[in-house]
Amino acid sequence: MKLLTSPGFRLALPWLILLTGLLGTGVASYSVKSGIEWNEYRRFAFYCDEIRLKIAARLDAHKQILLSGAAMFDASAQVTRQEWSVFVRRLSGDEHFNGIQGLGFSVWVPPEQLAVHQAQIRAEGFPAYRLSPQGKRDAYTSIIYLEPFNQRNLRAFGYDMYSEAVRRAAMQQARDQNNVSLSGKVMLVQESDNDLQAGTLMYVPVYQKNQPVDTVEQRRNALFGWVYSPFRMGDLLNKVMSNFDDEAMMHVHLRVYDGVVQPENLLYSSAEPAHAESVQPLWQIDMASDFNGTLWTLQFEQITGTRSGIDYSKMWITLGAGLSSTFLLFLLLRSNLNMRVNAASMADRLTKQLRESEQRFRLLADSAPVLIWLSDTDKQCYYFNKIWLAFTGRTLEQSLGDRWAGDLHPDDYQYCLDTYSAAFDRRESFLMEYRLRRHDGVYRWLLDTGIPRFADDRTFLGYIGSCIDITEWKQMSAKLNRAHAELRQFTHIAAHHLQEPTRRLVSFVQRLRSFLPLDELNEEALMSLYFIEQSATRQSALVSDIQVYLAADQPRSPVREISMVDVVADLLEQRAALISDIGAQIYFEGIHPVYIDRPRLKDIFSILLDNALQYRHAEHPLQIRISSELKAERAVYRFADNGIGIPEEYRERVFGVFERLQVQSDQNSTGIGLAIVRRIVESCDGSVILQETPGGGVTAVFDLPG
Repeated sequence: MKLLTSPGFRLALPWLILLTGLLGTGVASYSVKSGIEWNEYRRFAFYCDEIRLKIAARLDAHKQILLSGAAMFDASAQVTRQEWSVFVRRLSGDEHFNGIQGLGFSVWVPPEQLAVHQAQIRAEGFPAYRLSPQGKRDAYTSIIYLEPFNQRNLRAFGYDMYSEAVRRAAMQQARDQNNVSLSGKVMLVQESDNDLQAGTLMYVPVYQKNQPVDTVEQRRNALFGWVYSPFRMGDLLNKVMSNFDDEAMMHVHLRVYDGVVQPENLLYSSAEPAHAESVQPLWQIDMASDFNGTLWTLQFEQITGTRSGIDYSKMWITLGAGLSSTFLLFLLLRSNLNMRVNAASMADRLTKQLRESEQRFRLLADSAPVLIWLSDTDKQCYYFNKIWLAFTGRTLEQSLGDRWAGDLHPDDYQYCLDTYSAAFDRRESFLMEYRLRRHDGVYRWLLDTGIPRFADDRTFLGYIGSCIDITEWKQMSAKLNRAHAELRQFTHIAAHHLQEPTRRLVSFVQRLRSFLPLDELNEEALMSLYFIEQSATRQSALVSDIQVYLAADQPRSPVREISMVDVVADLLEQRAALISDIGAQIYFEGIHPVYIDRPRLKDIFSILLDNALQYRHAEHPLQIRISSELKAERAVYRFADNGIGIPEEYRERVFGVFERLQVQSDQNSTGIGLAIVRRIVESCDGSVILQETPGGGVTAVFDLPG
């Protein structure tokens, strides 16, 4: 007790609180950061496993192709070279054939039949045929069929694969087990000095007809040959990897090893060797892939640089809140303690102020709208902080397990539990809003954020969640929505009431022109009538554009698939005379339909077309090119002209309401057109920008649902 009341302790207390607060903030921020990176790691691991499964599926597909080739030998009295060529050509159209170097047959040749075999093949039109490598051996094999029979595969014609140890081991395994086998790492005889790649071969045994093959000895005696396929690992795996997202694959390096991870066992690497050595992986995962006893090790690396794509906003919020609270408390305590030390004569008053300050701080901390809860692995809540208990007016015992849910609003009860259970089962973070009954019986809106908790060994421990009271925000949002709706209605009514008098003024001026003897009016009177008519006409156009702008964010007819060509064709027909007079040329390239209501799509292209016609270049004919492409279910349109263009510093400003370029041809513009285009596009979750057209002019790039 004396230590707690000593002057030295009081002086050290702010620093202790500062140190404790900084440590606590650091631990909390690190915990949030670890949770974020763990989620990113799980996503990376899932992506790697998907690649592994794709590779296994591709090998299984090639296995089926080889089995079908073996079945052809089993079902035929004799398979000729021509029949084998037709068979392979039919298979080459199958997408699963991609990545295979070829499909061939290697025949078993006993030593006593070697001369007869070579004579037979030479008689088929290959006078230079002979087995390679030459030499005397206990047994021979020869590749007699290999399609496609191109220049590369011709190098393997007559090759004795049984003479090489790695190939022989795989051939013996297939023969003895009567099953598909995959060889280890080899260098294919088809390889040249250009684009050298590691290779592997897949074998399926073919036995003589009507021979027993129940035992290993019987299979060896009945052997006829092997249907096989050589693979260049780069060609095979690049085809598999091409099915994945290019942007994601930019950050993933894949290496495939034959067996254990050793440099000499490397079968494939998706990165250039120099590049692979220059980057530091963010994560590395090794996965095993077993194909009928042949083990491949797949080593995945996610390279540094993808860390910038991780959203650390929650960590920064935690860090900022913790630091600000810690420093606020530190400064508050230090200030009060300094006042006590420096003003001994005011000890009583300062002591009272300090107590009041501490009391206010505790009151603020206890009443802050931050409710914290913890749950275990059975979804049962076992802890609620004092703020929660004070909010609900219940004791900890009354809230344990799922009894806290009794304070949920009946309309939110099922939604809240379903959201919590679904996220819990997937071990994912969640964010939800619901109403919770306060101790006075009033339901308050809460924003609840929950994240899963894991031990150091990644054992799941349960969830931690925090809630803040957003009732006032919800109420203010509702008020703002009502005010926006009222303002929108008022503007529509005002525009409507302004439109009719303006139209009447235009009509009155036109009638006045017809009644007055224009040849007797002086020039000033004629100009006055002209300016009145022009001003009224511009006012009418301005009011019309305002009405279109206000309605731009809402569909004006059913949303459906619309052909842009039909819409532009209608607009061109309406402006056919002007287009013909100025000699404008309009081109369409790769047009895709969009999902939007027809009136708003017509507004977009009407404004862009009128701008192109109005701001055309005087020195050459106007050309307009309209093209589109599909990107992620969005139709990205490019509307390009070769007009006078827009300086780069104005390309964003012209999207503002009443923003116009100060050019001579701009006098009749209302300055709202491009603002309407942006409002329509953004209401469809899109964006619009202006770019310079190569050779001069401006290109509007925007996207709509495709």
